[in-house]
Amino acid sequence: MDALELARSNGLRSPRRLYPGQVLALVGAASLHGATRPLAAGETLLDVAQAAGVDLQSVALANGLLRPTALPPGLSLWLPDPRVGTLPHPSALAATGAGPASSLPYPVLSLSVTPNPVARGETLVITIETAEPVACTVTFLDSHEACVGSGDTAWFALIGLPALLDPGLVDVTLMLTSAAGDVALTVPLRVASGRYDYERIDLPPDRQSLLDPALSQRERDLIARMRGHRSSDRLWQYPFTRPTDAAITSFYGSRRSYGYGFGSTHAGSDFDGEGGEPVLAPADGVVILAEQLVVRGNAILVDHGWGVVSGFWHLSSIGVGVGDSVSQGQQIATLGNTGLSTGAHLHWELWVNGVAVNALSWLEPDGPGDSLPLP
Repeated sequence: MDALELARSNGLRSPRRLYPGQVLALVGAASLHGATRPLAAGETLLDVAQAAGVDLQSVALANGLLRPTALPPGLSLWLPDPRVGTLPHPSALAATGAGPASSLPYPVLSLSVTPNPVARGETLVITIETAEPVACTVTFLDSHEACVGSGDTAWFALIGLPALLDPGLVDVTLMLTSAAGDVALTVPLRVASGRYDYERIDLPPDRQSLLDPALSQRERDLIARMRGHRSSDRLWQYPFTRPTDAAITSFYGSRRSYGYGFGSTHAGSDFDGEGGEPVLAPADGVVILAEQLVVRGNAILVDHGWGVVSGFWHLSSIGVGVGDSVSQGQQIATLGNTGLSTGAHLHWELWVNGVAVNALSWLEPDGPGDSLPLP
């Protein structure tokens, strides 16, 4: 099969963004498992399925089609061999738990999940279109969040996957409430392990005491409260921009050891630099924290809206105050070496509904916010 067929059959929005351990379904690679053919003008997916002796749901799932209607002529479809059964598409959605993938319950018109599979530590975006106004909430693990959107019939759910989430299948549940009643949709999400490094951090003697949990209890309580911050207005534009031009020296998700085992996980990305270099806002937002902390040093939190929050740690100086509005590219601080730090650098952390995710993905044009409309 060619690269285009491979990308389509695995639901890859950007085939250049593969990660080690990602499972690819090599459907159509041999006639033993199925075949590909283009959709002819005037043909429906049902016509194709019946001609191939395969049920409609199998064809829809195998090609990752949530709304297998009004498909363009020439679309390359993979038809599973009925003798060996269906190789399910990795991003297939069983919205109602039974029936064809096109049988989304009223008032749902369309539902998409991007990306699926998704590596832990990344951001998942669910898009829902409905025929009438609804209220929407999403449940993932132990988290219950309101959907966000600019209208009553177009909703989005942003989900941050924890870096330590166990790989495998996890359900995401959407609850829609309308005049017609309540509808629950369960979406099976395939979580991949991703790849993380291991780092040993050797603290200078004058910073060893900062590892004492008693010294940072207030800070942990404060950060826990701030993780619950939500605002319904989207302020950010996409993609985000780098908060500094400095080189990256430590990536999100690294397992860290401070001399006694790798029991710590790096929740952000570190940028090397000289003390005093400018730190810039990666997107528009409002400052919700600006103060000196024990472990994080001089710190800033910027709320970008829709549950997206940036954190900036170890600053040498803070140039904004709580309540200030900031614009993308505006200087908000200077890079430093305060708190639990071994040298001048910027730690940039990004939360999605309180979960620290890989912020670098938000810098990529085809990243998490690419499928969302402009604010």
